[in-house]
Parts: sequence; C-alpha cells; structure tokens
Amino acid sequence: RYRPRLPGGELAPMPWPVSLYRVLNHVAWPLEAESGRWTVFLDRLMIFLGFLVFCEHNEVDFHYLIANRQDMDNMLTGLPTYLILVEMQIRCFQLAWHKDRFRALLQRFYAEIYVSEEMEPHLFASIQRQMLATRVNSTVYLLALLNFFLVPVTNVIYHRREMLYKQVYPFDNTQLHFFIPLLVLNFWVGFIITSMLFGELNVMGELMMHLNARYIQLGQDLRRSAQMLLKKSSSLNVAIAYRLNLTHILRRNAALRDFVWFLAKFMELLALGMLGSILLKTTDELGMMYYTADWEQVIHQSDNVGENVKLMKLVTLAIQLNSRPFFITGLNYFRVSLTAVLKIIQG
Repeated sequence: RYRPRLPGGELAPMPWPVSLYRVLNHVAWPLEAESGRWTVFLDRLMIFLGFLVFCEHNEVDFHYLIANRQDMDNMLTGLPTYLILVEMQIRCFQLAWHKDRFRALLQRFYAEIYVSEEMEPHLFASIQRQMLATRVNSTVYLLALLNFFLVPVTNVIYHRREMLYKQVYPFDNTQLHFFIPLLVLNFWVGFIITSMLFGELNVMGELMMHLNARYIQLGQDLRRSAQMLLKKSSSLNVAIAYRLNLTHILRRNAALRDFVWFLAKFMELLALGMLGSILLKTTDELGMMYYTADWEQVIHQSDNVGENVKLMKLVTLAIQLNSRPFFITGLNYFRVSLTAVLKIIQG
C-alpha cells in the first residue's frame, strides 16, 4: 500500500489515525504507483469480494428491518446500523474507484502543502493542537472497534451465537460452519466502516490545517519581506524589489488556492466544521493581509514613479484576488463551518 514521501524521498510522518486507516482499510487506501500487474489485480479482486460482502450485509440488515416492521422498538434498534452501512458502502467504494486520484492528492499534499516540524516547529505545534479534538474523536471510534471483541466473549460465556449487528438470515446462521465465517465477515465490515469514519476525518483535517498553516506562513513572509526591503534597499530599487517579492507571494497564493479537493461525499460535520471555520477565518484575512503589507511605506521611500504605479496596481490585484475566502462546501450546498453545522443541528 502507498506510503507518502516528502520531497527529499524520506517517508512522511503520518498521525496514528491515518496510519491505522492505511493498515486496516485496503478498500479505500491506494497502492504504490509502481505496483505490479498482479498486485493491482489482487487488490481489485479483494475490492470486488469486499463489495459482495457489503451487499450481503445490506441484505440481512434490511431483512431484520422487514422482519421487525411491526415492532417499532426493534426496528429502530437496527435502523441506524443499516443506514451507516449503506452510507459507508457508497463512500468507501466510491473512494476505491478513485484510488489513483487519492494517491495523487496525497503526493501533492506532501510535496507542496505539508508543514514539517523541522521547518516550522511553532506552526506544526499549532496544527497538532487544532487536531487534538479530531484525535480524541478517533480514539472513541477505536474503543468502539475494540468493543466488538466483547461479543464473542459473551457468546462463549452465555452459550449464545449472536452476530455483531441486528441481522436476520434466510437460513440457520447459528450452525457452526455458517456462524464462524459470518462472524468473521461481521468483524471485517466493522473494521472497514470504523477505519473509514476516523480515517477520512483525519485525512481531511490534515489537509485543511496544513493548508491553513501555509496561508499563515504566506502572510508572515509578505510582512517580513517588506520590513527587510525597507531597511536594506535604496530608494530607487525598493519598489522593484518589493514588486518582485509580491509577485512571488501571489504565485504561492495561487498555488495554495489551486490545492482543493472536492469529492461528492459526506463528512463528519461537527469536527470538520470547527476546522473549516479556522481555514475560512485565515483565508478571509488574506485581502487585509495584502492591504496591510507595508506597501505604502515602500512607495513613500521609493523615488521611482513608474515602479510605484506598477506596484500599486499589483497590490490592488492581490486584494481583489483574495476578496473571497477559500472554503470547503458540503455538496456545494453550504459552507463547512461551525456556524453552518450549529444551524443544521438547531434546525
């Protein structure tokens, strides 16, 4: 399976939930780009078999709902599990269909966006603090996954043969030669679904927070370049040098805005809403960042009238380009932010 690498070729550090996602979920996680033909064939065969297992679980879960349609309490007990199963099958196998795009996204992320601890220790520490709630969320999912192992123990203690989920089979699934393989498949589906829940959450969170850090870094570099030029450059060259620096900053700005991943998929809205609000706030301040980047001091110090005019036009362009903040949308219907999520919950 694909392991992300940094631009220097060394293996990229991954947070533990993403590492677990890579290990547990062979359906969604991509292969290495240079994987052989037989490896790709085996991977696709396993995905196809996994799809059949999900279909089988869909059938017996839905059969449980039909069998208990007269008993509302029992039906509502099985309904959330069935809905999660259907949602996860759509999300997981859609991602399996786009594995190569997912790998390309990760490659670009670690090549262009990822902020390493060695390069920016303060920004990296800030990212870890912002992702703390997401890590706690992942721990809860992991505890739920470990809780599955209590079912076989209680089956042995109380001499029962119960499945992990509310299911009704069209045959006697309590016979041992049926029960053991079906219970194993229950565990496999549980691992895939749970790893999808915390894996997607952490991958999206990492993308958003490192992108947010790059925007912060962009503002810091812009202010720093202006201050250095005001101290060192002559009055004739200061506007030229600042315009060249501003052009370079704008190209970096455009590259960051180009790094967007829109997929038709649901997201864990509350946690991502908080992270979305952080990214929205940072990019909303970009227009003001260019406006307050000491360009007026550069023009005041510069004696080159022609360059001053070019610089003011470039600053105006930079402000206009960043007049609309970057944001992630929920199916192009609403902006993923804490405010939007709270409105949905309130509704």
